[in-house]
Amino acid sequence: MAIKIGTRPASIDGCWASWSEKAQPVVIRTDMEDGTVKVRRRSTGKLRVANVSRTFDAKDYQAFQDWFTVACQQGTIPTRVMTPYGKEEVWRFTEAPQINWVDPKAFDVTCAIEQLSGWEKL
Repeated sequence: MAIKIGTRPASIDGCWASWSEKAQPVVIRTDMEDGTVKVRRRSTGKLRVANVSRTFDAKDYQAFQDWFTVACQQGTIPTRVMTPYGKEEVWRFTEAPQINWVDPKAFDVTCAIEQLSGWEKL
């Protein structure tokens, strides 16, 4: 199945300065009446979630906004990003990025991204 991938602006390399990742659980746990716990897999795929951040030059502000808002349609379309292990992979924004201006020449971006099973091969 082909999926649409949002184009990253040429001025942004897709690399994040900080990356904190946690795999999401794919099991369902149910407490039974007899006190035992029934565990079953919800999916055989994997869902990865990462909290990422980076400081950008002020000149990249509009390009970043266009990347998130237009190319990625506010997180509905995935895009290519650079992972900490140096591989470009397809991930999707899961929330609107938090932007903090550090000074008139730079701004910080913090957000969460996710990768669905199979996207690492796109």
